[in-house]
Amino acid sequence: MLLLAADVLSAILVSSGLAITFVTLGFMWKSRRDAQRLAEREKLGQELGLSLLPKDTLGLGRQLQQFDLFVRERSSWGRNGRVSNILRGYVDDTEVYLFDYSYVVSTGKSSHRVSQTVFFANDKNWYLPDFRLKPENWWHKVLKIIGWKDDINFSESPDFSEKFWLTSEFDQLIRQKFTPALQDFLTERPPVHLEGSNYYLIAYKPGKMLEPGSSRTFFEHCCELVRLLKKEGKTELLDLAEWRKEKEIVVPEVKRKP
Repeated sequence: MLLLAADVLSAILVSSGLAITFVTLGFMWKSRRDAQRLAEREKLGQELGLSLLPKDTLGLGRQLQQFDLFVRERSSWGRNGRVSNILRGYVDDTEVYLFDYSYVVSTGKSSHRVSQTVFFANDKNWYLPDFRLKPENWWHKVLKIIGWKDDINFSESPDFSEKFWLTSEFDQLIRQKFTPALQDFLTERPPVHLEGSNYYLIAYKPGKMLEPGSSRTFFEHCCELVRLLKKEGKTELLDLAEWRKEKEIVVPEVKRKP
């Protein structure tokens, strides 16, 4: 009996030791990967002339919670998102960011972390109507056929309409804002997902943490999109103050770097 108890105790100790070893190795691997990611971001920032913030000291996760991507940040008890490796700069007078955003998805029995690279532009001269743009897939086509849900299409641009699922409560404003030049740009160089609201614009590829080369291309394309929006969106477009006072978004002040 004593011999059996000793064998059981020995097996428990071995199992515990192995578990501790795996946890330690996992922690070391993650720490090394995070440090490598930070170093890559720092180098990219130097190449692009952007400043680096390793952690979300600006509170971007909470600041962007009106967007679908950041829906988890709307609940204080359910928040599990993390913004990190923030690159910050300007396109003319528009504040632009490139950062990593990750969150945990739990299925009850297991969980996994989803990570993506996000572009964010903040311009107080914009009054963008709320909109969501994503690739159109077979399920969207089914929704159209059964008449359950539809998106905004442009008869003069069938390629754009076929490629993207564009939704907004402000149909006419969206048709003004999405000019032929903007449609052509997005068709040729899509950021995959776009979300806009008032002063804010974000672009991302769901579940895609971009490597340095791809990050640079993505950032430069998004900056071109910002320039196009600034060019197309002068004072005659999109003053939402009279359209939705009840939905006015209060935007925190962001101080410029000296």
